[in-house]
Amino acid sequence: MVWENCNVTLNSGEGGILYTGEIVTGSVIIEFKKEQKIEYVEFKVIGITKARWSRVMPTVPYLRIYSGKCKVLDTTVNIFSEINGKKIQPGMKNFQFHFNLPSDLPSTFKSSIAKVYYYIRIKCKGSFNRNKIKIVPFVVMSSVDLNHRDDIKVPMIFEMSKAFTSSGTFLMYFKTYRGFASKQRLTFEIDILNEKKVKISKIVVTLIQKLEYTVSTGYANAEKKICKTEHNALWNNIKESARIYMDVPQTAPSSINVVNPMIDISYVLRVEVIFKFHFTLLKDIPVTIATVPVLH
Repeated sequence: MVWENCNVTLNSGEGGILYTGEIVTGSVIIEFKKEQKIEYVEFKVIGITKARWSRVMPTVPYLRIYSGKCKVLDTTVNIFSEINGKKIQPGMKNFQFHFNLPSDLPSTFKSSIAKVYYYIRIKCKGSFNRNKIKIVPFVVMSSVDLNHRDDIKVPMIFEMSKAFTSSGTFLMYFKTYRGFASKQRLTFEIDILNEKKVKISKIVVTLIQKLEYTVSTGYANAEKKICKTEHNALWNNIKESARIYMDVPQTAPSSINVVNPMIDISYVLRVEVIFKFHFTLLKDIPVTIATVPVLH
């Protein structure tokens, strides 16, 4: 027996999320049941990113494994000096701590082939090599604020066109901003010029998370649908205008503050015009996701 109980409290923000560039504070309460000598108690803050996937090859070895793992954070916090190497009496002991989260840390993340995770590890070594370890995971979000960038606040208009052999040309202008944040409501404006009144089923806008995994031996790409909105109140007139709204859920921000990330996160708005009797017209518009609401 080393300690009876060890409880860690983190003074985190909304939803239990800790943001990069901030100082994290909290406390550790350790309960000892008997008099004993403590060799040491160690408090470490650790962040790890890792990825692993496989690909089928046409030649031997036929299946190639790609993997990588590295520590993105490894900090030791000295808060137990009053008990390290000393004989302690039974009772409760309270220790306050604080540590900094560097601004270039990647956000907590998990997919089928990769993971970024953070935890506090408290290790206590007593006499006769008796050890105890306490692991406390926590969530980190990269702090991304785009409000200082004027280009992000200017709306952009994107043209989408499709020529039909016997039905003239379809033209649509899609107006949006290039940056916004999680939990922010977006407004898209569309203007349609439909010369021959080609029948449109609906217009779909999807926020796509694009992922690029990079290890020393290779890379892989994937994408994930975050949310979507549809507009199907179309009259198939020669000219039409409409507004479409999208509520962005909580999602990891773009990896613009992370240098050489193993897991690079970016986003696009995928705009689709779905016709009844023709192939879909599609355009991907790169956007940046922040953690601070963008004041357009």
